[in-house]
Amino acid sequence: MNKITYIIIGIIIIIIIGVIFFLTKNSNSELNQDDFFITTASQSADRIEKLGLNKSSEDMSHILDESQLKLPKIENKEEKDEYKAEPSREWIIELVIPDGTIIQQKKLYELFDYEWRTNFSSTIFGHSPEDDKWTYALAGGTPETYTQIQVAIGLLDVFNDENPNYDIEKLERYIIELKKRLKSHSLTFEIKETESKESAIEKSKKLVELNKLFDKDILIGLQSENGYNGKEVWDVLQSLGLKWGDGDLFHWNNSSDYASDQHFSVWTSTEPGYFLPEQIKKGKMNPTNLVFEFSIPRSADPINVYRVLVNSIKYCQKRLGGEIINRNGESFNEQMELIQLAELIKQMNDNGIIPGSSNALRLY
Repeated sequence: MNKITYIIIGIIIIIIIGVIFFLTKNSNSELNQDDFFITTASQSADRIEKLGLNKSSEDMSHILDESQLKLPKIENKEEKDEYKAEPSREWIIELVIPDGTIIQQKKLYELFDYEWRTNFSSTIFGHSPEDDKWTYALAGGTPETYTQIQVAIGLLDVFNDENPNYDIEKLERYIIELKKRLKSHSLTFEIKETESKESAIEKSKKLVELNKLFDKDILIGLQSENGYNGKEVWDVLQSLGLKWGDGDLFHWNNSSDYASDQHFSVWTSTEPGYFLPEQIKKGKMNPTNLVFEFSIPRSADPINVYRVLVNSIKYCQKRLGGEIINRNGESFNEQMELIQLAELIKQMNDNGIIPGSSNALRLY
């Protein structure tokens, strides 16, 4: 066959593939429309309103009254706030810039390019003469000039349960790569380690241990023998005052600026694990259980959030039936779980970790 024949055959094959793709795409279009949404909060509200799922049969939102929580008062943030590296959880490398020298943000993007960001997990901080503050040097809306630069390596990103080998070379590779990059960009900056690699590794071991000890959550389930009616579940959770939103889950949202954005969330182990309103409306989503959960170290007030969660799940049990179970599928012991929670919080406090604090949010 000559060249023209091959070209014609190629065109025919491409057309056939295109037709098959088009038919397949159309045959699956209903599934795609039902299952996948990317929306804003206001669009989500409109979405459930159009489905008639925005109203509840009763108002039991007093169960979620935030006045039951002891939330620390957050002073108004001053305009002088800075974003700086954290020596307690990061190994910090300073790039010592000669006096009078200014480095442009554009140059920093070249120095710490995609390859660096992919292979050398770190955060780049800079001090700018424009506002005399430390901030994230590689972020939108930040100054374009800097006189000081720090490379902060999160120790839990380098050393953790998945990478338990405390090899000094894991840190040394950052120095080697920085020297190489500074040379290739003709930058005569001195590289200064704020602490030895050996010290950083010892710190890492403690952080990993604390992470294993305290990265815990409260998880309590409401289990049905035969499954719940999805529409009734939706009504009960809305009657309780929970808000459907992020991740297609129900949340008790935190109205304060302290700790996690949610006090607790509700999901299900029934596929797909979340609540699509379109599937609820059609009667296609009927969960066999409800799971109430929150992170202890990220909680604003773990003890009182726990108490509210228990009252919430008891309300759901009253409306829906079922058995309240612990994370192991055993009968829930309210007092025992409370005692264990209080002991864990005491251990956290003894180790300088305050639930809901900025430090706890960074670590967990």
